[in-house]
Amino acid sequence: MIRLAVMGLSLAIAGTALVGTPAAMAAPADKNVVLTSQQLTDAGFPKKPNTVAWAPGTASLPTNTAAQWQDVILTGKAPSYTQPGQLLTMSRFMATDTQGSGVQKPLNITAVVQPDRTFTMHFQLGFPGTWGYAVGYSTTGDSPEFVGFQFQFTTTGTPAAGSPAGKASTVDLSGRKLAAAGFTKVPNVVGWGGTATLSTTKAKAGAPVTISGSAPAELKPGTVLQLERFVPTDKKGSGHFEPVGNVSTVVKADGTFELTFEVNQQGLYGYTLGAGLNEEWIGLEFQLKTT
Repeated sequence: MIRLAVMGLSLAIAGTALVGTPAAMAAPADKNVVLTSQQLTDAGFPKKPNTVAWAPGTASLPTNTAAQWQDVILTGKAPSYTQPGQLLTMSRFMATDTQGSGVQKPLNITAVVQPDRTFTMHFQLGFPGTWGYAVGYSTTGDSPEFVGFQFQFTTTGTPAAGSPAGKASTVDLSGRKLAAAGFTKVPNVVGWGGTATLSTTKAKAGAPVTISGSAPAELKPGTVLQLERFVPTDKKGSGHFEPVGNVSTVVKADGTFELTFEVNQQGLYGYTLGAGLNEEWIGLEFQLKTT
């Protein structure tokens, strides 16, 4: 288990770059119709967030165009009927025709509604083009409904300067070295105070991987668990952790957690899933190979 100061983190372990090049990205769907900006607007995905169904909530997007992996911050306030602690999820609209039919593909980009009902969502998109996106949540009950807002966003094919996609390759470690550093194939829960099960240790780029289990008692229900990848700076293993986009989940009321995520960067890496508590990082570790 990792229990380290959140700031100034340095370990004797290693991994690789945070994200990959466009060639390593999995297409959002095998069959889809690419809509023009006007067609997306007609389908309810305008450039400015469409908050008609989100009212009286608000949403503010600083730009609707960014380079691959450039960090964009979406902010707003949830409507009064949305409870604090509600998890908001971002999805991409995959059209099947030009009349607005299609499906939403979850992107594992989330934000939590704060006690004052504000929210802040960081997202970094890698698939180029202009697409429709939705942010919100589904109600429970016999007839669940989506509560949220929609917008269109253009991701250009040129990585932003200094973005993960533009960084030079970092140091790789073998599976044996990762395991020696605590990133084992079976999730390392030594000292975690909980459990964890990983659905697979090897997956194709873009294929879903699930990790689930029970959180330690000190991480109360509602605690956000963040997925991070270790980025080394030398063969000796010095380095730091960086968030994998904004992939996270929350500890459930019964103390369990479950996170399904997709990795597009090919290679073998060490990961941690956890949360900061009292200036310490409390997490479990595992290794995953993406082909």
